[in-house]
Amino acid sequence: MAVLNSNLQTWFAKVTLTAGLMGLVTGLYGDISLTVPFLDNNRSIAQVPPVPQTPISNNFCGGIGGDIRVASVQIPSPDGMLAAKIYAPDESLQTAPCPLISMLPGGGAGIESVEWAATRLAANGYVVIITKPINGTSTLSYNTAVKSGIDFMLSAANPFVASTHDTAIGAAGWSLGGRTLTRTQREDLRIQAIVAWDNLAVRESGDDGSPVCTFTGSNYETPRVPAMGQASETCSGSEDLKKTAFNWWRQNGVPSFVAVFSGWNHFGWGQKASNSAYDLSHYFTIAWFDRWLKNDLAATNRLLAPTPNYSTSSGMPKLSTVLSTKYNSAAFLDGYDCHSLQESCSK
Repeated sequence: MAVLNSNLQTWFAKVTLTAGLMGLVTGLYGDISLTVPFLDNNRSIAQVPPVPQTPISNNFCGGIGGDIRVASVQIPSPDGMLAAKIYAPDESLQTAPCPLISMLPGGGAGIESVEWAATRLAANGYVVIITKPINGTSTLSYNTAVKSGIDFMLSAANPFVASTHDTAIGAAGWSLGGRTLTRTQREDLRIQAIVAWDNLAVRESGDDGSPVCTFTGSNYETPRVPAMGQASETCSGSEDLKKTAFNWWRQNGVPSFVAVFSGWNHFGWGQKASNSAYDLSHYFTIAWFDRWLKNDLAATNRLLAPTPNYSTSSGMPKLSTVLSTKYNSAAFLDGYDCHSLQESCSK
């Protein structure tokens, strides 16, 4: 396909979008027509390094390293058109469609607040869409946004549809976005695993282990999919405070994991955090998705490794030095049932 003239502002046609299409095009999403601008030959993010020594089970889809592809889009939803951004692996390195992650920013935050996570996942063989909800304070809007992201990515309007796996689907979110996934994982049966950054909760309004520091609901959501919570040291309470949702998942027999990071506050996952913080969070995030979306059993060993290999720049600190000493981190998966990762974890 010929490269579109850069001076061409808008091209309206009823076509199926593919990862190789460049420029401005109009796709059809049901009966809603939308203009979809995205980058290809002028990539804004390139050469994002993959996490060191990441094993991929059966070479699930390749896509490790290289230049990631980025697309800014407007997607339809029950709330109206939503701004979103898509990140995909280097097409030349993909061997098959890669798992999809639908991602949410924090409450009232923009897409850029969690772009660090999307770029790292895309460089490691995932297709990611970040969708900005219409209402930055509403869990209902966030729930709609994450579902609409999946809808769009499974439609012909997805500019990287050929690179996107249609059944290996996860979701991730920060703050309000993370809490909302507690509800979404119950409602949306397409989702197979979730990661909540500060922190997994028993319901979307929060609980004692999330930064709201209190349980504000009347009932718990039903755990359905493997769920990871990454938590700050915000709030005060017992050493098991941050395990509130983890214990609920475990009680229901659903795999779960919680990592409480030493010295972190609620903004350790935000736009202004350090690269070393992003690297640490990504290490656990991708291991969780590799385990449940790529069926990589070796990912469990990475989650429980006493010396996590998450950063080439800062060396390999021991797990005990990156996890909180105030609150317990814990694991419940693949035969492991560990009350405190700071102590030990064995079957």
